[in-house]
Amino acid sequence: MTWRDATETLLAPLITSERVGLITDMDGTLAPIVPNPEDAYPTDRSKELLAQLSDHLALVAAVSGRPVADLHARLDLPGLVYSGNHGLERWENDAVAVAPLVRDYTDALQHAKIAVEAIAPEGVMIEDKGATLSVHYRNAAVPAEINLLFEPKLRDIADKHNLRLFSGRKVFELRPPLDIDKGTVFKQLVEEYDLDAAVYIGDDTTDADALKMAGQLRDEGICHAVGMGVQSDDTPSVVLISADCLAAGVEGVEDFLDWLLKAVMASSI
Repeated sequence: MTWRDATETLLAPLITSERVGLITDMDGTLAPIVPNPEDAYPTDRSKELLAQLSDHLALVAAVSGRPVADLHARLDLPGLVYSGNHGLERWENDAVAVAPLVRDYTDALQHAKIAVEAIAPEGVMIEDKGATLSVHYRNAAVPAEINLLFEPKLRDIADKHNLRLFSGRKVFELRPPLDIDKGTVFKQLVEEYDLDAAVYIGDDTTDADALKMAGQLRDEGICHAVGMGVQSDDTPSVVLISADCLAAGVEGVEDFLDWLLKAVMASSI
């Protein structure tokens, strides 16, 4: 169902609860997907709405696969909590704070990067994000062929260097073998900020961990958490399956943020 179908049911506690949190992905959620990740920026409308919501909610956070310094620079909003590299980094005291044990895999990631560069087909872009490594193939001549033929080679490289391989929308990611993802970050923020209700918004495979966590938090009575998937032409099926409700693209997310802002402001009068 769409989020509009759930405003008086599933989403109602976001308005009536005392401590409410909003946790959102950036690329494909606040920022349109573009061929070059360096060209992706949150829309002005989404930034304005997040800034206003941060004045009314117990928590507004951005969680991304991007390095947290890059995420912070692109949103550039005070009052938000920033988590990058799928939870392996956090922006604290105007600096990058890295999760324990991440630095133990610095050499492994660098060796893996060299190995990937040696076999990368034309059109594949390798992004060194410090704590992780992303291999983008959106601009390859035949992305589907890259996905089919290149993935086994990347998996061999990941296994050789004791890393984990993940796939997303036209991207592969090599990460340290730590049990940290957007789902664990979502749960941590809910507990850290003692939230009564929370919503997570995301569009990609890595967001599915948080979308699933929303249901788990509800079932366990920890928090009335809601997972909102962002639907587009190439939304991974796991997002659609894992989400409690859907928003239609970045504009749909903006509309939801606008509704939430107006509703919480009205409830405080």
